[in-house]
Order: sequence, then structure tokens, then C-alpha cells
Amino acid sequence: MRVTGTIRSTATDRITVEADSYEQAREQLHAQVPEGHELIAIRVDRDGEGE
Repeated sequence: MRVTGTIRSTATDRITVEADSYEQAREQLHAQVPEGHELIAIRVDRDGEGE
């Protein structure tokens, strides 16, 4: 008996955007997600703010 399974990579990539607001940044991130991928986390980098 031959049994075949289909697998996919669990590798992740990161995309980064710059925007004036969180909402704009979120829209830009979603627009950059390639077909077949899923945006699973959004992190706000606040390094250097207020300096």
C-alpha cells in the first residue's frame, strides 16, 4: 500500500512597514502578505520613540 501525505513548510518570514498610524501600518502589512500566506502576528516597535 502506498500512502502519500502532503506537507507544507512552517517557515516564517517577516515584513516591516512604516506608517503614521497603527491602522495604516496594519493595512500596509495585509497588502504585502503573499498569496497562500497568513499574517499571524503584528508587533509594534517603539524603540527610539520620544527621543
